[in-house]
Amino acid sequence: MTIEDSLKKLEEITSKLEQSELPLDDAISLFEEGLALASSIKEGLDKARLRIDEVIEKAKGTFELAPLDAE
Repeated sequence: MTIEDSLKKLEEITSKLEQSELPLDDAISLFEEGLALASSIKEGLDKARLRIDEVIEKAKGTFELAPLDAE
């Protein structure tokens, strides 16, 4: 499941928990599912950040920014 899919599912769970009169067992199950999704999302975002950091590190020194000439 992608991060985007996980976020959408987490939003759905949050909405159900906020708006519904759920039996306690159902609410707890949804809460557990939400926590698992949140953990998965955090892990995916952490991996993405590492990839971005690696790309930036590899790109260091390969190009220079120069000011634009004003016309």
